[in-house]
Amino acid sequence: MKVFLFEFATCFGNLPASITIEGLGMFKSLYEGFIEFCDVVSFISLDGINFDVISFDCSDKFVCHLERSDFALVIAPENDWTLLKLTRIVEEFGVPNLGSSSKAIEVTSDKWNIYCKLKGKVDMPKTSLKPIDPPFIIKPRVSCGGEGIGIADNVPDGYIAQEFIKGIDLSVSLIVGDNIEVLSINKQIIESFRYKGSIVPFDFREDVADVAMKAVESIRGLFGYVGVDVILSNDEIPYIVDVNARMTTSSILFRDVYGMNLARILIKNYEGKSIPEYIPKRKMMLKKVEGNAKNSYVSWGGYSLVKEVLNG
Repeated sequence: MKVFLFEFATCFGNLPASITIEGLGMFKSLYEGFIEFCDVVSFISLDGINFDVISFDCSDKFVCHLERSDFALVIAPENDWTLLKLTRIVEEFGVPNLGSSSKAIEVTSDKWNIYCKLKGKVDMPKTSLKPIDPPFIIKPRVSCGGEGIGIADNVPDGYIAQEFIKGIDLSVSLIVGDNIEVLSINKQIIESFRYKGSIVPFDFREDVADVAMKAVESIRGLFGYVGVDVILSNDEIPYIVDVNARMTTSSILFRDVYGMNLARILIKNYEGKSIPEYIPKRKMMLKKVEGNAKNSYVSWGGYSLVKEVLNG
């Protein structure tokens, strides 16, 4: 079995280093999982801990790698519709896709589309294309990694205005197939609207899991790993703020915390096999820090991802 594992940031190297390091971490964790039971086709060379970022012309080599593979998994940002474009290429060549369909990605890549799709079905912050009652934040309609988010009093073209809700930043990691399974509820470490790390797991809450599953059920074509961003407000209401039809950085800790091989789960999900229930063995933190930190999981471009056990 050959799996084409493609992670955009590690190949092009033209994203901010603070975003690329997350891509490196996700690629490494999945690569380590896939090589346990299959051959991995990729552009990235693994040298111990670190990766070499390789620039290339995607159009020819991407297709060449697809033609050699039995399955494909694309990890890419929503920016410039990159994830959507690459997924359409996978679909065009008929290679079994371990991730979501292009139709689902077209919805989830645009934050205004997500709001329109889920409004009235789940609790969401008030969202508009025009200014709303302050305080509100603005977000680019198509973006990832917290880029362009901030407090504002006007809404530029291509942005949305969204109610600013105080609370706990969470993410829900799900596997979507014949059934929807919650793998983990994670606490996100956010500073100035930028991702700085995760704590896995956060205490399981039925209401948070339920609202995430309901959001996923409302978007046709989601498949494989899906991450749902939730704010648990100070008055204990879980608000959906984003749906990511792709891998998310919290998943890097899943083997350490749950003992799960996420790569194997993706294949099992595609084959329609049941996903076992995983019980956390420990609680851990993934920290994104500046510099080449000691004992980092991966380092590149002046940033490191560091794993830390929070309890035994």
